[in-house]
Amino acid sequence: MFNVLLLNAYSANHAERLRRLLSTQWQVATLEATEGEGPFAKALLVADAVITTRYGLNMPQAPRLKLIQSPVAGHDRVFAEAIPPGCTFCNVHEHEIAVSEYVILAMLEWNVRMARLDASFRAGDWTGGVAVAGHTHGELAGKTLGLIGLGRIGRAVARRAKAFDMQVVAVTRTPRSNMDHVDHQGSMQELDTMLPRCDFLVVTCPLSEETRGMIDARRLALCRPHLVIINVARAAILDEEALYIALRDRIVAGAVLDVWYTYPTPAEPSARPSRFPFRELANVIMTTHCSAWTDGLIERRWRFIASNLDRLARGEPLQNIVFAARSPAQAEMPT
Repeated sequence: MFNVLLLNAYSANHAERLRRLLSTQWQVATLEATEGEGPFAKALLVADAVITTRYGLNMPQAPRLKLIQSPVAGHDRVFAEAIPPGCTFCNVHEHEIAVSEYVILAMLEWNVRMARLDASFRAGDWTGGVAVAGHTHGELAGKTLGLIGLGRIGRAVARRAKAFDMQVVAVTRTPRSNMDHVDHQGSMQELDTMLPRCDFLVVTCPLSEETRGMIDARRLALCRPHLVIINVARAAILDEEALYIALRDRIVAGAVLDVWYTYPTPAEPSARPSRFPFRELANVIMTTHCSAWTDGLIERRWRFIASNLDRLARGEPLQNIVFAARSPAQAEMPT
């Protein structure tokens, strides 16, 4: 029997689902961070695997730990140097379907403005329709979509965008082969060249020291005035103040933002998503980091997590390894 510990509500809420999906013998336990260091430290002593979105430098000893499995794709809250020797850290994806559909919806909604048309029509306004030869709306066909990142999400967005006859250009730190649905692929050093070509810019790259604040005031000034930015990655990739000013002053036309600079906490459950009032800008569509949050995503992710736990129990290679297991000697080496 192996022991897996699901930390905090994000993971713990799916304990029963995990039990149903496992095919090997695991004892599944849950633990809230509010339970304190005593129960937490005791539980880690016997854990073979932990499912968590965070693993920091002050974690208690975990001598049996062989797998830290994230239930999400991002790992900016996991410190490689904190991972115990002999333990592997893996993440999980499975969100590219949901996020890429959200991106297509965002572009269509920006062009058509269906929600606005519905509201005005309910109030008796026929403007925007053929019946009164009103104003027209846009099309995606022929527009240029720029992608920052060609990982799973970027590639899924590109495939769907080509179905709408868009031109797709991308910059990536990892060159990809067989990219028939990408018209031009360049290195991250070509970002400044790509930006002025785009009608829509979708941010799908991971947050790192290299990408933090990558889209700043200088780069926003390179963009077309009618550019629409869609961020489904991490908010901090776009400089917070520079983005707000660019939207407020119409340096760019607008944005659809699903990721934020501040999130709710138990102490502040209704926290504002930014220190700047994006909510006051009519050219911003704001959502609650929901682009990936579908029923299909949840089932796919926990099926993958169960599969990785089964692999560990059977001694098989793990999947989606982000940080490979280190030997005790490697763990003691200075970084």
